[in-house]
Amino acid sequence: MSTPEAQQRYPYPHETPSGLEAQRRTLHNLGQLLLDAHADVDDSALVAAGSWRSDTATAAVSDVQALASGMKGDSDALAAAAAAMTPYVGHLVEARAAIDRLRTRFDAAEDDDPALPATLDTEYDGVLSDLDTRSRPAVQALHEALEVLAPAAQRGIGSLAEVAYGAASDSLDLTGNHLELALREAGLLTGATPTGPYTQWLENAERRGIASGTILQIASEHDITPEDFEVLVGLEEITDPQGKSFFVLPDDISADDARQAVLMTYILNAGTDYGEASDDNDFDETPYSAAEVQRIVDRQAANDWSYDEDLGFVHGNGGRMVTTPNAMLMGLGGNWLQDAYSLRGGTTWGDIFMMNVDDPDEDLLEVLRDTVRTGLATYQRDDGTTYQGELDLDRLLHHEERHSQQWAEEGRTAFIASFIWEQITRGNQTEEGAGLSDGGYR
Repeated sequence: MSTPEAQQRYPYPHETPSGLEAQRRTLHNLGQLLLDAHADVDDSALVAAGSWRSDTATAAVSDVQALASGMKGDSDALAAAAAAMTPYVGHLVEARAAIDRLRTRFDAAEDDDPALPATLDTEYDGVLSDLDTRSRPAVQALHEALEVLAPAAQRGIGSLAEVAYGAASDSLDLTGNHLELALREAGLLTGATPTGPYTQWLENAERRGIASGTILQIASEHDITPEDFEVLVGLEEITDPQGKSFFVLPDDISADDARQAVLMTYILNAGTDYGEASDDNDFDETPYSAAEVQRIVDRQAANDWSYDEDLGFVHGNGGRMVTTPNAMLMGLGGNWLQDAYSLRGGTTWGDIFMMNVDDPDEDLLEVLRDTVRTGLATYQRDDGTTYQGELDLDRLLHHEERHSQQWAEEGRTAFIASFIWEQITRGNQTEEGAGLSDGGYR
């Protein structure tokens, strides 16, 4: 077994022989299934029925014959696609064996041979180049076979099995998506096809066009499995106009579960829509990535007091909260004590943004639901009634999340001190840093 250093320096190609072989068997089995279905409908009685004089009957027989012919053609195409994958599996096995030998030589290298790593690096590049050259005929054969099923099949998706899966699923309505396939190939997902929030994550990522490499990196670097999403199961889900998910926290949830629910809500949504909110946004949108997940994890750790202490304070004083696609909490309501901690259009404390809506005439959760469903910031009149303003909720949450990052970077005591000093000196650096337009200040 090679050392982690050698494995990191000389990684295997993304695809795995077992993953490709599993997809080859899938394509073969699908082809056989279509062939069996073709046999069921391509029956001499139907051909004889063509002698019927009824135009309707003749058209029906013609349709059935066309269906049978299509099934046969698709079956042949799938068989050709499966056959095209076989030589590539062999090439991949040989490439992995060559990389294993490079790793062994790297681990056995003497400290006084500084030139060897560079030599091995060159050989490694040669192994990958040779694999690309040797596999090209198989890839071309696969593309040609799949054009029968999907003439517009994408080129260069990055995974031979993804090409096969994508083209076949266009015609055959396979379950799952190419992201699930990529995760399985990389060994990051095993077992039966998952359901619930994990599947929702992959569907959101697919809809948003998130690259499979991004999903693989998030799953790998942060060890994301279906079990990580279980914290969201059973929570009330509210969706905004763009289809993003917010989850209502029970008022007795633990700090650890709340922290996990916040993180998984960001991961599940695969994007915040901040970039689509307005042409007047104060900042460029941060891409969905493993690095952004890590920033959120680090921010949560720095603001741990807002989960360990403030979460219970809000719930204990009558407030309610939801997780947001921006990976922070949004809440409202509460008694007079809670009211003192929410000013103007709302106030962020660590990872918790509390709207300045206290003891409304309407049900607390219904106000939260309306806020999410309309996608607009909520405000409260003097008589206790609430209304939706014009500020896009995606922009407001982006503004408040930047405040959350400020808390994390400055620390609890320093942030409060600097904010008080700004009030004394009439400064506005904190709000400017979070975006004045996004916060509704101009």
